[in-house]
Amino acid sequence: MNSSLQADEKVLVTGASGFIALHILDVLLSERFHVIGTVRSKDKGEKIKKSFEELYPYAQLDFEIVPDVAAAHAFDGILKKYPDIKHILHTASPFSFGSGKSMEETYLIPATHGTRNILESTKNLGKNVKHVVITSSFASILNLDREGDSSFIHTEKTWNPITWDIAKANEITSYIASKKLAEELSWKFLEENKSDVNFTITTVTPPYVLGPQMFDWGLERSSLNTSAEIVNQALQSTPASKGPFDVPNGVACDVRDVALLHMLPLRNENLAGHRLFPISGTGLKQRDYEDAKFNLQRVLDVMNTKFPELRGKISPGDIKDNKPYLDKIYYYNNDETCQLTGVEFKPFDVTIYDSTKQILDYEKLQSKS
Repeated sequence: MNSSLQADEKVLVTGASGFIALHILDVLLSERFHVIGTVRSKDKGEKIKKSFEELYPYAQLDFEIVPDVAAAHAFDGILKKYPDIKHILHTASPFSFGSGKSMEETYLIPATHGTRNILESTKNLGKNVKHVVITSSFASILNLDREGDSSFIHTEKTWNPITWDIAKANEITSYIASKKLAEELSWKFLEENKSDVNFTITTVTPPYVLGPQMFDWGLERSSLNTSAEIVNQALQSTPASKGPFDVPNGVACDVRDVALLHMLPLRNENLAGHRLFPISGTGLKQRDYEDAKFNLQRVLDVMNTKFPELRGKISPGDIKDNKPYLDKIYYYNNDETCQLTGVEFKPFDVTIYDSTKQILDYEKLQSKS
């Protein structure tokens, strides 16, 4: 690729300090894009900038403070300051199960208002923006009533039928509905404003995003991000752990693949207007539609197989035949994404191995210091 051309291409990444976003920054900077990231505090931005400068001394990386993505006109100042931004990757939609706020405040407002704000600002001020890529979620695809139903295959064309009135009864369904409604809003916005906008939209709809932290300092927190904590939970188990070992469960993908899918639409016009669906173990060569299904037992199985030194220290689990449990999880097919992108998605055991190794290496370093 022509790096001299790319060095002039500015990309705005919202929510740039997030687990997925840091990997997106890595892909963009390795491709010589000039990245402007939004963060909620100056300290966060400085820490990230310093870390990436060690990896890429040539990196063009700037940060802007956006305390609240759901606030009206939250992104206007950035698009005025950088009128030549060509691409926008909207990853910001903070959530944390158990925040204590109302369902609307915790999930619906950050997801939908944040998405509307970035699209409105881009329409009004981002006159040079060509591509908008939005981090959505498998939550916007999955049909909760079809869990374990092998006759119902979730694909890029599937939409979650849930409504907010039904969803707001509990946290998990509130999160699921907020992601669906935010993505729905983006496609509706594009349709309603097609005569006034010059940009395309692509969405990325990952299920559970697992994988290593971009930087070791991401392991410093006692509690990792919601998805990566699953790996930590398995590592912190003991042979005396009682389970249950069939939960948490779901469909997985690797954070590094998710990051790649955010960059590809900036280079491949054929990805405009599509929903990209990353799933572990899939690809035109692999075609494995079972590999991404996991539960705590499967995580433990990978760890005990790949790391002999952990045997006897962590739980072996108590499920001898895991297939009946995994068969109760959602069925899926992402052939469209594989054909459009050509990506061979990392197998589940690679993701768990890399995540576990990073944590073990980090703990060894900590014990020596």
